[in-house]
Amino acid sequence: MQNNITFTSGIRAIPCKQFSTEFSRISSKNSVDYPWTLAESVKSNSAYTRGVADCTVCGITDGKDVLLMHVCPTMKTNHNVSGLRQFIARNIDLKNENLQGILIGSKQNKLSQNIYNMFLDFLNNFHIPFSELKIANDKVNVGYMSSTDEWLVSSLKMDKLLNKGENSKDIFTNTFEKVTISTVDEIV
Repeated sequence: MQNNITFTSGIRAIPCKQFSTEFSRISSKNSVDYPWTLAESVKSNSAYTRGVADCTVCGITDGKDVLLMHVCPTMKTNHNVSGLRQFIARNIDLKNENLQGILIGSKQNKLSQNIYNMFLDFLNNFHIPFSELKIANDKVNVGYMSSTDEWLVSSLKMDKLLNKGENSKDIFTNTFEKVTISTVDEIV
């Protein structure tokens, strides 16, 4: 797949209260909730999830719609690589040259890394550019708003850093062990 991305997604750290306000405006059916399997994934113009710790969140967007997946590593059924690939292929046009993604979460243990790496391999195999915010030191909330083409990320630790006047780049660096921003994304 050749990527001719015609839009740039922003990635922004916001306070938890603002996260709640922003996503209370959209339907609760756009929330990816427990038990965090592929079955709870959401495809919509905007979607969100909360409490990402050892789970992995993968979002894939074309700038109009997003497929948001929040996958828990403790559930055996979530470790099916073939099932993951088929699920994404059924929900995303993999020939769309405008696809881009984001990976957020995981912890430094075998089960968690297995889920993260399944998504990582998928994105790399289909040449979908993506950003990474890997291994947070706090539970995070993640959402995508198509109206602004932004990934919004919040946590209690981020709230403290925002209150100190830190910018999103420094906040992500202080919250995640690995921060890699795709050339088609920007921290705002």
